[in-house]
Amino acid sequence: MNEKTKFLLHLFVCFIWMAVIFAFSHQANSGHITEAYLHEANVPIRKLGHFTEFGILALLYAGLFGRIRSLTDARARMLALIVAVLYAASDELHQAFVPGRSSSIVDVWIDAGGALMALLAVAMIRWIRQSR
Repeated sequence: MNEKTKFLLHLFVCFIWMAVIFAFSHQANSGHITEAYLHEANVPIRKLGHFTEFGILALLYAGLFGRIRSLTDARARMLALIVAVLYAASDELHQAFVPGRSSSIVDVWIDAGGALMALLAVAMIRWIRQSR
C-alpha cells in the first residue's frame, strides 16, 4: 500500500469516528434515557464519554497529520488539537437543534480537555521511550 493510499485510509477512519460522534450527539433525549439507568452516575459518565471520544479523535488526527512529512510532530499534534476543538464546538452547536439535548460551552472545554490530555499522554510516552 503506497503512502497516498495509507493517508486516505487514515483520513477515512477520522471521518468515520466523526460520524460516530455525530450519531451519539444526534440521539434525542439521550440524557433522560441514560439517567433512568445510571441515576447519579449519569452526568459523570456522559462527560467521561465526551472526554474520551474527543481524545480518540485528536489521536486519530495526530496520526493523520503525522503522515505529512513537512509537519513536525508538535505541529501535527497542534493541528489535531485544533481540529478536535473545532469539531467539539460544531458538535455542541448541532446538539442545540436535537430535541431533548442542550448545547454547552462547558462540554466544549471537556472535549478539548480530552483531546489535549490524549495528545499529551502520547507525547509523554514518546519522550519517555526516547529518554531510555
